Amino acid sequence: MGRIKRGWTLSKQSWAVVKSDKSLLAFPIISVVAAIITMIIFFGGGAAIAAAIDSPWAALPLVIVGVYVLTVIGVFSSVALASCATEALEGRDTTVGQGIRAARGRMKLIFAWAAVALFVGALIAVIQSLLQEVAGGIASAIFGGLAGFAWAVATFFVIPVIALDGLGPKEALKTSAHVVKERWGEGVVGSSAIGLITFFVAMLPAIVMMVLGFVLAGSSAVGGGLLITIGVLVFVIAMLFQSTITAVFRVALYRYATEGDVIGGFDREALESAFVPKKSRRGARAGA
Repeated sequence: MGRIKRGWTLSKQSWAVVKSDKSLLAFPIISVVAAIITMIIFFGGGAAIAAAIDSPWAALPLVIVGVYVLTVIGVFSSVALASCATEALEGRDTTVGQGIRAARGRMKLIFAWAAVALFVGALIAVIQSLLQEVAGGIASAIFGGLAGFAWAVATFFVIPVIALDGLGPKEALKTSAHVVKERWGEGVVGSSAIGLITFFVAMLPAIVMMVLGFVLAGSSAVGGGLLITIGVLVFVIAMLFQSTITAVFRVALYRYATEGDVIGGFDREALESAFVPKKSRRGARAGA
């Protein structure tokens, strides 16, 4: 099954689950709203303090706390969504309150995983910065890309593990990495295929509308502004849809990987080929 075909199949199957339970779409929206409020409070507050005493360093404590709170919000929303997604995949109706209650029951794990994710992200950024000073921008970019990809692969199933199994950061990371390695190897393509489909179907047209809006703004401010507004709305909505669809896909894939269950109307072949094993890729190249 080709990547585009696989992505289209997985997108349709994941979207079918979301359509059957539209409450799943609420969690990314809640996350965005909460993130905006958090940024206004912490980043705005930090900027105000820095300006009041004329020292940018005075804002640092609030900024650090704000970044951590933003990370917690993202993890909390993802865990709530994953909890409801597994119910929706079983054909049961869910509510936003149900997801929030499930995530609240994992608060200690959410706080702990947010700290781990923030630490690793900061560590990669620091090493990149040091590499840029010592070895140049190319080496720094290569390291950042490889480290970011490795972390994304290793943590691919962390949210479903926390939401469904209630494991702590260390156990969740080990379980996620083990499932990826043992069942499908190292080449993640399933969620990237969904992202590719979403980009061409919605995000790219949104970007084109925004560009046309900026071009048109010189001759017609109203028309240009309208195009830019529509483009931004389409882009944001597409991101929300993509995050929801991908979350459903990850839960379905995790359930299949750990329990062998094909649920929610997913196709077994699409799930099996969602990750391309490294050995298969090498074998294909050798036989070519």
